[in-house]
Amino acid sequence: MTVFDILAKRNADKLRAVRADGASVRYHLRMDGSEAGAIDVFELFNGVSLAFNSIPQGTASWDDIEPLELQIDWCLRGRFQLDDGIRLGDGELAVHDERVRKRSMRFPAPLYTGFTIRISRSEGAEVLSRLLSLDFDALAQRLTGSSGCKIYAPDPSMKALLESFWNIDEREPLMRLRLKTLELISLVNATPRLAPRAEDYLQRSTIESLERGMRLLGSNLEQNVAVADVAEASCMGISAFKEKFTKAFGIAPMAYRRQCRMGRAAQLLVATNKNISDIALSVGYRNPSKFSAAFAATFGRSPSGYRAANSSGSVSRASSDRARNSNPRRS
Repeated sequence: MTVFDILAKRNADKLRAVRADGASVRYHLRMDGSEAGAIDVFELFNGVSLAFNSIPQGTASWDDIEPLELQIDWCLRGRFQLDDGIRLGDGELAVHDERVRKRSMRFPAPLYTGFTIRISRSEGAEVLSRLLSLDFDALAQRLTGSSGCKIYAPDPSMKALLESFWNIDEREPLMRLRLKTLELISLVNATPRLAPRAEDYLQRSTIESLERGMRLLGSNLEQNVAVADVAEASCMGISAFKEKFTKAFGIAPMAYRRQCRMGRAAQLLVATNKNISDIALSVGYRNPSKFSAAFAATFGRSPSGYRAANSSGSVSRASSDRARNSNPRRS
């Protein structure tokens, strides 16, 4: 039984397998609200799995298992936060061991896209140690440090390799992902000093203020909202709010609101039969042509084309489509 089999059994109301194609299994992760994210899991080796994550904005809580394992998380786009203060942003790499538990996970951006490699301390460590001739325990200790988790900023070579995981098509995907994972572990092992992420030094009280602004930016999408009003709600001046918001969440305030509007429009296109003009109005666009142009710039296709491509899907399928459009990989 795999780790995700156990997780799905423990969290039957939150995580369930919805499709298996021989190389991978797709799970739907129900958020604490009504939306669901998609997780595509590949069992690479005995004790080593790779999960591609496409998670909408919200919070996910589950009963995590207690395995002895190393996890490597890479964020292609979006934000990922744990209750203990760990935050992962665009292009960042997190490595943690069993001292860190993912029991409550927050995704403040409209969509989180990334992957997770899980390596068990027994079977997985043995397989990688044998295939790569490395001391897995020493590597894990170096990567996680005394706290059990470190966050890194990959160098250009490692970043290119990480991004290439999304460029696997249907030709032998399992074998090719195995090779890429071995290459990644080998490269990490051969890099004695991974560059740590630059600390942003934002206090928790500041983050909470910014999150108030984020909630305001993500609400009442049919109305116009001024940055000055959002900054005031966050108890900051306009310039300070813009700077700190961008630093904390990796996106400018009004760009975030535009993402929220386009994300909501994508949901409505898939889940309802509303006409495009009405959907445009519901996300703040009085001019349907301007809405269509903004939507196409975000998703690479017109609203009608997006609806046709997802006509038999669901909201979570639309989220997955967003992930593919942001950086394509196998579907």
